[in-house]
Amino acid sequence: MKESPSAADRLPGVSPDRTLEPILRPRSVAVIGAGRDAESMSGRLFRNVLATFAGSVYPVNPKASSIESQKCYPSVLAVPDEVDLAFIAVPSAHVLSAVRDCARKGVRGLVVISAGFAEIGQEVDQQKLLDEIRSHGMRMVGPNCVGVANADQAVKLNGTFSPFGVPPGNVAVCTQSGALGVVIPDYVRRSRFGVSSLISVGNKADVGENDCLAFWESDPTTDVIMLYLESFQDPAALLPIARRISRRKPIVVLKAGRTAAGKRAAGSHTAALASPQAAAEALFRQSGMIRVDSLQELFDVTALVASQPVPSGRRVAVLTNAGGPGVLCADVLEAHGLLLPEFSAELQAELRRSLRREASVRNPIDLVASVDPEEYRHCLQQVLRREEIDAVIVAFVPRTSGSSPAILQAIRETASLEPPKTLLTVFMQTDGLADEPLQPSRVIPNYTCPEAAAGALARVTHYGQWLRTPLGRRREFCDTEPGVARKIVEEAICRLGADGGWLDVAESYRVLAAFGFPLADWTVAHTAEEATTAARHLGGRVAVKVISPSALHKSDVGGVETNLWGDDAVRDAFRRVTTSVTDAHGALIQHYVPDGHEILIGITHDPQFGHLIAFGLGGVQAEFTGDVTLRMHPLTDRDAAEMIGEIRSARLLDGYRNLPPADKPALEELLLRVSALLDALPEVRELDLNPIKALSPGEGAVVVDCRVRIGPPRLASR
Repeated sequence: MKESPSAADRLPGVSPDRTLEPILRPRSVAVIGAGRDAESMSGRLFRNVLATFAGSVYPVNPKASSIESQKCYPSVLAVPDEVDLAFIAVPSAHVLSAVRDCARKGVRGLVVISAGFAEIGQEVDQQKLLDEIRSHGMRMVGPNCVGVANADQAVKLNGTFSPFGVPPGNVAVCTQSGALGVVIPDYVRRSRFGVSSLISVGNKADVGENDCLAFWESDPTTDVIMLYLESFQDPAALLPIARRISRRKPIVVLKAGRTAAGKRAAGSHTAALASPQAAAEALFRQSGMIRVDSLQELFDVTALVASQPVPSGRRVAVLTNAGGPGVLCADVLEAHGLLLPEFSAELQAELRRSLRREASVRNPIDLVASVDPEEYRHCLQQVLRREEIDAVIVAFVPRTSGSSPAILQAIRETASLEPPKTLLTVFMQTDGLADEPLQPSRVIPNYTCPEAAAGALARVTHYGQWLRTPLGRRREFCDTEPGVARKIVEEAICRLGADGGWLDVAESYRVLAAFGFPLADWTVAHTAEEATTAARHLGGRVAVKVISPSALHKSDVGGVETNLWGDDAVRDAFRRVTTSVTDAHGALIQHYVPDGHEILIGITHDPQFGHLIAFGLGGVQAEFTGDVTLRMHPLTDRDAAEMIGEIRSARLLDGYRNLPPADKPALEELLLRVSALLDALPEVRELDLNPIKALSPGEGAVVVDCRVRIGPPRLASR
C-alpha cells in the first residue's frame, strides 16, 4: 500500500478564476426595465444602484425619457458607451429579447431579477436563457433573484431591490432565497457584522454557490462566507473547493429542505440508509463547512467567526453575575463536547483576591448579582491571560437601570489589552447598549440568550478541531487487479443489458477478490450433494446461503443457516434454504466465521452527490438501528478513521463489557479499498458488504456476504 497526494489536491473543482468580475466589479451598469415608481421593485433597484455606484449608470425603459434626472434609453443597444453589467427587471416574456440585446451589445454580466421561469415550471424558457448567455460567453445571476451587492468602497454597488442598505464588512453572502435576500442586510446589521459582497442566486440557472466560492476564495475583502442553500449546484464539485477554502476562510451554511418527500425502494441496506440529508451531512463533514440548523444560528455563528479568532481548544470559561446563565451555558457546551474545566488553584486565588466572599471562582465564575465593572474587568483580565482556557463567555443580567453600558465598556477595554482569545458576551437586556462602527477586529459578538452563545461557540470550536486535524491522504493499493474486475463487469453488462443489474454471487466475490478484500472461503453448490462435497473441501464449520434474485435480504426469508457441521446438517440446510423461495439458483457454501463484530460497509449512487460510501453496524440490525455514517467518494484515511469513530455504537468497537475490541485499522483499510474499487469501476451503483466480521485487533476483518449492482458507463458517469 502506498500513499498518494492529498485528496484536496487531486479532486477537480471550480477553478478559482475571476469569471464573476463583471458582475461584482463592473465599471458601467445598465438597468433594463428601470421603474419610474420609486416604490416598485424595479424602481428601488434602479435607485439603489444610482445611490451607491460610482461608475456610469444607464436606465433602460422605452416608456420614459428620464428617471431621477438620468437620461433613459429605449434599449441597451441605444446606450452610447460600453456596458459591463446589466440588471434585467422586465416581464418574463421579454427577458430573452433583453438578453439577446445584451449579447449584441457585448455585455459581460447579467443579473436577471425577473421571475416566471423554472420556479413555476417553465424550465424550457430558463434553458433558452442559459443557452443564449453561454453561447456568448456571458455570466448570469438568476433568474428570479433579489440581485447582487458589493460593499467594497472601490466598487461599491447595491444592485438589489432591498429597502435595507448593505453594511460594509468582511462576510460574503450567497442566498438562494429571494425573500431572505431582501432582509439579510437588516439581519446582518443587527448581528453586528458587515458584508463584503452579496449574491442572491435565485434559480441558479448559471451562477451558483460553487462559482461564488471560486470568486471569494481569492477576494481580499472576504474573510468569512455565509451560505443559505435550498439545493446544490453540483455537490461533487463543491466538495474540493469548499474543503480548500475552509482551511483559510470559514464557510457557514444553512441547508434548507432536510426532510425527504418519500422513501424510495432500495435493493440494499446502504441505499435504504443513504438519505439526501445524510448525503448533505457527509459533504459538510468532509469539506469543513460549518453547518447550522436555523436562520438565527446562521447569523449567530457568522457573527462569531467574522470578529473573533477560532478557539484553539475546547476549554471554556464562563463569567456571569447570575447562576442561571452559567448553568444554561454549561448544559449546551457540555452537550456539544466542550469543557468547563475547574480553574487552577493559582487562578482561583487570583480571582478571589478582589471579589466578595460569596462569589464562586471555580468555573463558571459567579459574581452573585454584581454590577461592578471593575469586578468584571479584573476577572476577565485574569482569565484571558491564562493558557488553561481557550474561550470565554461573559454573561450579564442587569440588576439596575442603565448598568449595562459600563459593564460592556469594561469588557471591551479589557479585551483590547489582553492576548486575543475567543470572546462572546451575553447581555440579557440590550436596552442602552451603544452601537459602534462595524470594525470586525474590535466587535465582540453579543447574544441575548446564553444557549445561543454557547451553541455558536460549540459550532466554531468543532470547526477549529477540523482545522487542526491534518488533511487526509488517499491510498493506492499494489495488490489489486483492476483489469480482472473490469473484464468481469463488462461481461456482466453485456449479459444484463442496458439497465445493468445485480451481479451473480460468483461475479461479486470475484470482483472483491480482484481488489484484495479478505473473503471467507466459498463455493457455489447447485445440488445437496455438491453442497456436502463443498463443505468437506472447505473444512470446519460452514454457512449455507440461498442464491436467489428475490432474496434481497436472505435472513428475512429463512435463506441463511450457519454453524453447520457434517454431511447431514449441510444437506438438510441446503434443502431448507433453497425451498425458502421459489426462484433459488442454488446456495453459497461458505466457511463459517463465528466471532467478530458485524459491520456494514456499502456503496450507493445518488443522482446529485454521486457515489456515497457507508459504514455502520451490520447484520440483520443494519436498517433497524440506522447506526450508519456516510462520506462522498473518494475517501481519505482521515475520512475512514472518522467514519468508524462517529457511529453511535463506536464504543462497542473499542471493547465494551464482555465484548472484545475490533481491528479498526483493518476496517479503515476496507473502507479505502471500497474507494479504490470505485476509482476503477464507476459502474458500481450499489454494494453491500454485510456482514463483515471485524475480528480482534491484529486479526483483521472478513467479508462474509456481499451484493453488487452495476449500471452501464453512461449511467455511472457524472
